[in-house]
Amino acid sequence: MQLMRNAKFFLFVLLVAALASAARAADPVLPIITNLVAVQRPGTFFVDVTYDLVDPDSPGGVYILAEASSDNGASYGISIRTLSGDFGLVTPGTGKKLVWNAWQDWGRNYTTNARVRLIADDFASAIGTTNVGNYTTNVPPNTNLVWIPSGAFNMSDAYVYLTKSFWMGKFEVTQAEYQNVMSNNPSYFTGNPNRPVEQVSWFEATNYCATLTARDRASGLIATNWIYRLPTEAEWEYACRAGTTTTYCFGEDPLGNRLGYYAWYSVNAGGQTHEVGSRAPNRWGLYDMMGSVVEWCQDLSGNIPGPLLGNLTDPQGPVSGWARANRGGCWGFDASSCRSANRSAGDPLLGKNSISGFRVVLAPVQ
Repeated sequence: MQLMRNAKFFLFVLLVAALASAARAADPVLPIITNLVAVQRPGTFFVDVTYDLVDPDSPGGVYILAEASSDNGASYGISIRTLSGDFGLVTPGTGKKLVWNAWQDWGRNYTTNARVRLIADDFASAIGTTNVGNYTTNVPPNTNLVWIPSGAFNMSDAYVYLTKSFWMGKFEVTQAEYQNVMSNNPSYFTGNPNRPVEQVSWFEATNYCATLTARDRASGLIATNWIYRLPTEAEWEYACRAGTTTTYCFGEDPLGNRLGYYAWYSVNAGGQTHEVGSRAPNRWGLYDMMGSVVEWCQDLSGNIPGPLLGNLTDPQGPVSGWARANRGGCWGFDASSCRSANRSAGDPLLGKNSISGFRVVLAPVQ
């Protein structure tokens, strides 16, 4: 495959591998990828990939990982993260399709030595520790996580660089999920287990993350050097904006007639929470970032360093203090408090009420 500035039509040369591991000692039948074809769309940097997947002993699904090489397959250090289609957990069958946005992941890299490969395995843990550049995997341990690519954005007049990609919860943690992990449901608004959990303190949210980490490591769903945690403020706003620079993740809304499609807030929520994912997502597939419940972040609360300190790389918040940062709007906030840049804070022990919830990040231990 050759990516050129004029984005002419080129054919990919692909390598296919079925990764065997110690985890498959009890599973003698390797998954097989056949009829693999990848073609760069004429005039674009999109790559269309089709393949067939065979695995008679895993009808429920096989995990597919995509990797790229810039040295004719000698090594695979190029992260493939901007994908859509049949990757992650895929049901065996014919006519599987992937679309890779090579410009988004690999812009301004032009080479005749590019190669792509797919790896298939019955176990996520078997391919979950494959090195892909600075990342470990593009296979989610569950379908409720969204891959957030590294990048940069303006945050309170400071230019922030996030050098590491991460997984983020597609939804806020629900009451059912919290009950399953922590064996209790502290929420005020009950009656539907798919509502977001609320009345959760910062310490309770971080305890949930630690407990979920231990459970998923023990079951082999995540690698031992990965953890669930709360997002930093910078990660949260970057993911909420999803590449936008406008007041809201969907654009501007001076007349207030669009926010209700994306968020449960004071105008449309009726004074209560609602089932997660029942409003429209942002461009990266994240739901309820601007409404529903406010979300705890990892950072201590404080002023965001401004441009006098220059650009910021992977900021972690203040080094001292007590209150913890909250982000996002909620069912009781007006439109001005649902902005992508809206900030609030709460007591990490006592700051628990019916507007306080959270979502998780899954990332390598730093």
